[in-house]
Amino acid sequence: MRRILSRTAYGLGVALFVAVGVEILFRIFAPDPFYYWPYRFQYVSPNAFENRDEGVWTYRRNAAIREVSVYGLPSLVSTRPSLSVGFDCRMRSNNLGLLQDNDVAPGTGVTLVVGDSFTSGQGGCPWFHKLQARRPQDRLLNAGLLGTGFDQWWRLLEYLRKQGVVVERVLLISISNDLKRKTWNWLGADLECINHNVCTIEGPYSWQAVRDDETQNELFARTRERYAKRFSKYNAVSMWFFSLLNHSLLLKFTHIAVENVANVVKPGKVGVLPQAENALQKFKSLGVPVKVLMVTQRNETGMLGNEVDATAAVAALKAHGLPHEGCRLSHGDFLAIDGHPNADGYDKLMACADRALSTE
Repeated sequence: MRRILSRTAYGLGVALFVAVGVEILFRIFAPDPFYYWPYRFQYVSPNAFENRDEGVWTYRRNAAIREVSVYGLPSLVSTRPSLSVGFDCRMRSNNLGLLQDNDVAPGTGVTLVVGDSFTSGQGGCPWFHKLQARRPQDRLLNAGLLGTGFDQWWRLLEYLRKQGVVVERVLLISISNDLKRKTWNWLGADLECINHNVCTIEGPYSWQAVRDDETQNELFARTRERYAKRFSKYNAVSMWFFSLLNHSLLLKFTHIAVENVANVVKPGKVGVLPQAENALQKFKSLGVPVKVLMVTQRNETGMLGNEVDATAAVAALKAHGLPHEGCRLSHGDFLAIDGHPNADGYDKLMACADRALSTE
């Protein structure tokens, strides 16, 4: 019995030594690959979003909008979350409900810059005005909307045409996830919460309203309440494990490896949606110059970056004959615990967009 206990203790000691060593190596050579969406609490100005058509929404027209993201991470030593502001951005929408200062009158010819939250500037805050300032000879229109993909971008383009916008050329700013995103509208429950403070949903993608003058302390107090509600079904042991997972790169990469094996065994998460394939063909047949700028995602950076989706996205662009080029961001170009670029990352993205618009 003593020998068994001795061997067990020895084995555990060796396993612990190896685990600590691998953890140290990961911290030296591999950036944090995790997205912390489950612990993100989003806030936005009331009436910020408006549905326009099936699969089409914009921001409220000619509005001043504040968008805040607060992160509440579980703690190893406390039941109270560790709170931090991910970003706090202020922006303006034009007469079309798109994020830029300049209005666009019907009949105006534009270069349409379409994309998701990377184009709208979520996280590091809107950057489009810098691109317009760099290209005063062009009339640019910022059609960047968070969480959208190729099929939704085509619908948005058609909607803008109905508003009198004359699309002369198109730049699609994409990440690989955009080819896997379905078209969507804001749910009534989301808008009721944002606009009227009637909140019945509390999940990683839910939003609540923020006052223009609301302080950080007030936001933290509200976030603690939302955190308690969101994780109410988990016990203390589960939350301690979540905290351990957030602090350990070894556990994070193990988790990713298990997910990758599961994707091989049961495919479905990697690739391109049929709706995106159809949209690519429509953009190809648009009759005006179209180019795609493929931007690095946070989990695609570093030595152990997972570029399976990026490879599939580029293959789809090639298959449809759409001109494209890459915009490589590094891990340091992203916010610390968010999937969006920081201000420096958006400056790089702006330079990539400028270069893409300068070459046909």
